Amino acid sequence: MMKSRQCAVMWFLVLVAGVFVPPAHAGNLRFVTGDAFPPFADREMDHGGVVTDIVRKVFERDGHDSVEIIWRSWLKGFEMTIDGEVDGTFPYAYTRARSKSVLFSDPITNLTAYGWYAVKRGSFDANSDLIGKNLCLPLGHAELGFTGKLFANGRAKRVSPPDMKTCFKLLAAGRVDCVISPRPEALSSIQAAELSTDDFAHIEEGLSNVPLHFIVGKTHPDAETIISLFNAGLKQLRQNGELDAILDAVEY
Repeated sequence: MMKSRQCAVMWFLVLVAGVFVPPAHAGNLRFVTGDAFPPFADREMDHGGVVTDIVRKVFERDGHDSVEIIWRSWLKGFEMTIDGEVDGTFPYAYTRARSKSVLFSDPITNLTAYGWYAVKRGSFDANSDLIGKNLCLPLGHAELGFTGKLFANGRAKRVSPPDMKTCFKLLAAGRVDCVISPRPEALSSIQAAELSTDDFAHIEEGLSNVPLHFIVGKTHPDAETIISLFNAGLKQLRQNGELDAILDAVEY
């Protein structure tokens, strides 16, 4: 009789183990990202941008039934991530402030930002020319590289509208001296603002060259597992050459 009970219990545990799936491996995953950040994240681009494509491929190949991508402002998306309302967001540069509330994946790719100016108002020859100027960097965008040092030391003033398109409108109107932006995002934003790309140029030297990451809020119960799964999938894409193929298909 005792043996019979033990067998029943063992079979019950086997059955439970067979149907139990940890939350990080559940069928559906929900990620948030911001818009108008080509070629990395932009709903108007194929697959929603190259990083969106990479994130979706990583988790779908890991066996997830559905990967849902939702679009919010960068600020709102980051807040949703740190509050655990979504399973992750991307692409983000590392900062100490962010590392207090999120976990970072291995680097996906690198990003270079430049200082853009309105040609008709003169030019900047070097990044040092930005000292004492009003620099436009939208909400949700990190203060990185030389720009971050200027802001931290109070040697430049930050102006932060909701998006990059507005930054270029302010630049055209002479209300800021410079816009901090990667080249693809700048060109897309200039067009979205119905301005001419011929009216703007950037300082040749980059202001920052930083890795971009997939991130998960530390409050998420499966944060470490999700990051580990992403890193493993990213490594596989890199080893089989698919990661380079995706990134090489676009200019940035």
